[in-house]
Amino acid sequence: MSTFCGLTKEYPQVALDLFSGKDVLRARTYLLSHVHTDHMVGLHSDVFARHLKKHPEYKLYCSEVTREFLLTSNKYCHLRNSLVALPIQQACDVNILNDVNSEQQQLQVTLLPAGHYPGSAMFLLEGHAGNVLYTGDFRLKNGAAAKIEMLHAGDVVKPIRSLYIDTTFFDPKIMYIPDRQGNRFPVCERKGITLSTVG
Repeated sequence: MSTFCGLTKEYPQVALDLFSGKDVLRARTYLLSHVHTDHMVGLHSDVFARHLKKHPEYKLYCSEVTREFLLTSNKYCHLRNSLVALPIQQACDVNILNDVNSEQQQLQVTLLPAGHYPGSAMFLLEGHAGNVLYTGDFRLKNGAAAKIEMLHAGDVVKPIRSLYIDTTFFDPKIMYIPDRQGNRFPVCERKGITLSTVG
């Protein structure tokens, strides 16, 4: 269960993985890390749909796979005109309109592989307020983050001003996080699938 409030202090005009509430609806740009319901609160609401319709310049950015998941659901197909798919591991310029003076603020957004679910991404935000990394749900192998080129400038790790990390497993009641192999059997059992090992 995500406990993130949807906004960073560095870029409050960008909402991440939360699409309801008056503070979030003041944002000018929206980012969705993946299609799990705890990261999509408010995404299907009439209030959010009206907000995007009133402001066609506001966009919802996500990975290509996440966009396809959304568009295959009748619940989210109304977002079609606002959805923008960004490539993984490629810095993209996102212009954010300042409603007060109508100036564009440029923010560089890079989707990084999260390894959690098909299409899941972490977001690296780079702009005037410094570098911010939002993880959403992630599940990387040991050492995988060190190999993500977009977190580096040459041979040096980019300075990260703030890290917003998903807190799903930061609950003291959760003492064991199953590995991917261990997850297969309970999921298959619930679906009535029998797995057998070879060898």
